[in-house]
Amino acid sequence: MVFILIGMELSTFAQTDPKHRSAYYFEKGEEALKSKSYKTALAHFNECLRLSPYFMEAYYSRALARENLGDKQGALTDFNIYLESKPEDKEALFSRAVSRYDYGQWAVAKEDFLKLLAMPEGGETNTVYFQTDKSADGITKAFTVHHQLTPTLLNYLGLIETKLKNFSKAEHYFDSAISIHPNEPDYFLNRGIAKLQAGDSAKAITDFERTLSLNPESSLARHNLAVLKKSSSNSEETETLLTEAIAKNPKLPYSYAERGLVRMKAGNLKGALEDYDEAIRLDPADPDYWLNRGIIKEQSKDLNGALADYQQLITLKADYIKGWLNHGNVEMKLNRITEAIEDYTVAIAYYPEYGLAFYNRGLAYHRLGKKAEACKDLEQAKKLGSKVDPKVVSTICN
Repeated sequence: MVFILIGMELSTFAQTDPKHRSAYYFEKGEEALKSKSYKTALAHFNECLRLSPYFMEAYYSRALARENLGDKQGALTDFNIYLESKPEDKEALFSRAVSRYDYGQWAVAKEDFLKLLAMPEGGETNTVYFQTDKSADGITKAFTVHHQLTPTLLNYLGLIETKLKNFSKAEHYFDSAISIHPNEPDYFLNRGIAKLQAGDSAKAITDFERTLSLNPESSLARHNLAVLKKSSSNSEETETLLTEAIAKNPKLPYSYAERGLVRMKAGNLKGALEDYDEAIRLDPADPDYWLNRGIIKEQSKDLNGALADYQQLITLKADYIKGWLNHGNVEMKLNRITEAIEDYTVAIAYYPEYGLAFYNRGLAYHRLGKKAEACKDLEQAKKLGSKVDPKVVSTICN
């Protein structure tokens, strides 16, 4: 009887042992992670780590859950903790490198990718990664960190050097990736973007055309070709290319925005407005879209609509001086002279060498009968290099 009683006490103790319970929550978290129930997984891993703060595998798994929930900073913190104890774990190192890249931490992401590049290939893996083309729908390819990872690492390094504006280094990495996988369209696409940013439009066009020959569905390559050929081809051809890019991927706001500009320059204000409506619906945080839609509305004589768009623009980006200038110009057209002067004054406060703002404010002062202020602004605009009609100065100041 005594031995049975001791056994029961040990069993009860095991059930309440924090290490035993933390393992239980870890297993539950792993199950939730596999079933893509990320919030549930996060809750289980949190409880696991509350009970056992040194349960390192839980930090890695929680990082994956956080990453899938959009908590990039939290994921990075967990990856860092895990890698402090297991710095040679390739899967964790790769996950952190990608997370750092996505978070915009180019320098430290580069360190991780270079370390991975120096590691030998091979070994066992539990994770299959899916590389997704963000400019298109669907998965482009699957891979593991232990097999054929080198071209993927070279591609990421090329992307980072492009972000850092080290374009020759970027091209070198893309060249190396292409030498291993010469039929991977993303490598040509990314090299084309690096060449485009470096100012080599001719070679960029070649790379984008090669991308389309390998992947006719690449909307980003088609978009970039349209932009590059805009100056050398007629507007109808450019619009056709952009329409094709939109058809391939209707979720890209910048294709609508670019086509909207083409249509605006061609005088198709209705079509341009429709494009910018869609661009703003897809990406309402881009101030340029609000600026351009405001210009289209202004040209369409929808002054109140233009004023609302310019207001949204400067709400998103208070130091966008073109927004203040345009807002002031519409106020002038609506005969709200005092409000226009306030807008021009804000633009000048942000950019004291904004000659056009001085010129327009001078005209506004003139309409209020403030001759001295008007002449002072017109002279300042002239000093700053703005084109000032001598007849205007003569009429106002004499």
